[in-house]
Amino acid sequence: MIRYPLQLDPRQEYVGYLILLAVTLGAMMLGLFIAFQAYRGYRRNQSRRMLFLALGLGFITVVPFALSLLITFVGQRFGFGPYVYTYWLPITTRLIEIGGLGCILYSLSIRQ
Repeated sequence: MIRYPLQLDPRQEYVGYLILLAVTLGAMMLGLFIAFQAYRGYRRNQSRRMLFLALGLGFITVVPFALSLLITFVGQRFGFGPYVYTYWLPITTRLIEIGGLGCILYSLSIRQ
């Protein structure tokens, strides 16, 4: 087999996907921890501001990662076409992120 300089071994691609999965799960867990801490602040102080901050952080940091992983696993099982990954998944995650930013903006602007 002739090896070209930029040719990748299939095992290297697999390891690359595992690294991407590990980093994604790490970012999702960190976001979940931060959102949980904000939720604990809401429960402790009964502050609506902290509730909307927790919701916004969850929508920005946890939900897009979880949705991406879910669609990827389900899509491999049911054979989703490329249009799902290149159009529907990005637009759905962006809309969720916009909702999260709206929650954070609302938490910063409401008076108590």
